Order: sequence, then C-alpha cells, then structure tokens
Amino acid sequence: MSNLSDFLNENNISAEQLAERSDALEHLSHTDREKKVAREAARKAKKSYADAGVEKPAGLGRGVSQRTLRDALAGTPVPRVARKKITRAVNSILVSQKKSEVEWRALFADVGARKGKSKGKGK
Repeated sequence: MSNLSDFLNENNISAEQLAERSDALEHLSHTDREKKVAREAARKAKKSYADAGVEKPAGLGRGVSQRTLRDALAGTPVPRVARKKITRAVNSILVSQKKSEVEWRALFADVGARKGKSKGKGK
C-alpha cells in the first residue's frame, strides 16, 4: 500500500477516525469566519494582513473527503492541501493517544505531489 496506510495500521487509526477528526479540525467557527471576512476586507483595501492586524483562521473550512483519503491510502498523489489536512488529523489523533507528532514527509515520502493544470503564457 503506502507509507500512510502502513503508519495508520501500526498506530491503530482507522480511515473513519481520520475523516471525523479532519472534519472537526477544519470546521470553521464563528471567529474563524470573522477572520476570513477581515482578511477579504484587507485584500480589497490593498493592505497587508499585518497592517490590518488580521490573523489566519484555524481551519480551512472543509475536512478531507473520503475519496481523497481513499486515494492517499492507496498511494496515489494527492494535492498539498489534502496532505496538510491528513497530517493535521493524524497528529491530532496521535496527541490524544499521548504519542509524538509526525511530519508529513514520513507519511507521504513514497508518493509524489499531484500537479494541477499549468497555465500557459499568453492565454
């Protein structure tokens, strides 16, 4: 399979646990939504986030999908954001099990990054 699936099997973490934890971590709270609106307003005013005093929201808004998780477990390339979400969920579960966190490289070392469509110049 893949490094990710082997790691999850070694640490007794199921794909369902991972998806649930990802949904819980990435869910936007009311304050996160306010931060997103403030960041959008700063972009419209052409100010930097530091000048506007705006922080990043804690979540990205949506957890990792079952399809993306299935692809990652099978060892196919997944986007960088999906790797980030999976790693955050795995580390959250490991911390709750009183184990040390792991870097994303250890989970996805055997899989390359999925590349998006390139934008051609002059189009």
